[in-house]
Amino acid sequence: MKKLFLALPFILFGAAQAQHSVVLKTGEKITGVVMQLQEDVLMVYINRSPREIMLRDVSSIFFDEYIPYDGSFSSDAPVKRMRSADGEYTIEYQVVDREMIKAPRLSNATQKKGVVVVEFVVNRAGTVLKTTAGVTGSTTSDEYLLTKAEFACMGAKFKEHPKGPLETTGTIIIQY
Repeated sequence: MKKLFLALPFILFGAAQAQHSVVLKTGEKITGVVMQLQEDVLMVYINRSPREIMLRDVSSIFFDEYIPYDGSFSSDAPVKRMRSADGEYTIEYQVVDREMIKAPRLSNATQKKGVVVVEFVVNRAGTVLKTTAGVTGSTTSDEYLLTKAEFACMGAKFKEHPKGPLETTGTIIIQY
């Protein structure tokens, strides 16, 4: 155990030239250079300014972490298609580096028609956290169709992406 503590300053000093990401338990992500760990206090330099962080507040530390993008929506992402969970509708979705593994279950108890575009936020585990129906590209403002689409898209599930951004934004296009 003593050898680990003696080696730690050398490991941290050797890695000091690299960028590090410290994720706090609050979800905040701090990018800087980890310089020291002493008496349960982590010393991180952010833009050459020191910041002390109590180790109890740290969730994870990543060394030389590479994330290909920040999770924001990109219209360059390919449009993918699949059948809705009930098999009645074909949906299209657009999101970077993610694959839908469970489609939303859609229904329409009316004769109303239109295209509803739902913007969604998915976490690394593939769970949809938030949906907003009626964004740019929708051809209807019918409250019934918007509400049904938004609720249904909360039930979509995506393949897990452990090294991706904490949250990724995409769209699901439903044609009623």
